[in-house]
Amino acid sequence: MTGNISEQPAFKGIMKRQAALYDMQHDASLKDVMTYQSPSTRDSVGMSFLQPKTKEDLVNRRAMVQHWARTNNGLMGGCPDYMNTVLMAFASSADYLYEKNNRFPENLRSLFEYARENDLSMTHTFIDPQVNRTQRYYENRKEPIAARIIDRNEEGIIVRGARLLATHGGITDEIFVISSGGVSDKGKGFSFSVPSNSKGLKFIRKRIIR
Repeated sequence: MTGNISEQPAFKGIMKRQAALYDMQHDASLKDVMTYQSPSTRDSVGMSFLQPKTKEDLVNRRAMVQHWARTNNGLMGGCPDYMNTVLMAFASSADYLYEKNNRFPENLRSLFEYARENDLSMTHTFIDPQVNRTQRYYENRKEPIAARIIDRNEEGIIVRGARLLATHGGITDEIFVISSGGVSDKGKGFSFSVPSNSKGLKFIRKRIIR
C-alpha cells in the first residue's frame, strides 16, 4: 500500500468518522460535555482523560463517552476514549510501581500527560502472534517472531519482533505496547508507547474473507 492512508478506501471512512469525534470537542455547545480544564496547563482537554475523584467526575466521564458512542450508534470499535481511559487508569495507579525493580512510574505519568495535552489517539497491543497454539511454546531462534528485548543501549531497550494489534492500527498517533509474559521471561518484560509513523515500523493488515 502506498500514498496517504487517509485516502485509502479501506481507511478513509473510519478516519473521517474519528475526526468528526474530535471536532465535537471544539463545538461551543458541547464544550462542558466533551472537555475539562487541564490541571497543568488550564487548557481544555478531552473529558476521557479525566482522572475521577468524585461521583460527579464519573458522571461527567460517562456523559462524554455516551455522546461519542451515540454519534455512531456504538458501531465504532475502539473509539479514542477507550485507550485514553486505559492510560488514565495506569497513570492513576502509578504509585504502586514505586520502589519496585525495573518500574518507571514517572515515565507512565509523563506519557499520560503528553497524551492528554496533545489529545493523542492511541491503539494498543498486548498479544503475541499466534504461531503455535500448544499450551507451552518457547522460541529458540536468533530472529524472534514475537516481540522481545534483544539488547539495551544508552537510550533504553531494543525490541524486535511482531505483536498482534488491536483496532485502529495504523490510523492512530501512537501504539501503546503492553508486556505479556515478563514475569517468567525477562525478554518480554517491557512496556512503551511508540509513534505510529516511527521509522522501520510496519503494519500488516489481515484481510478477512467470508
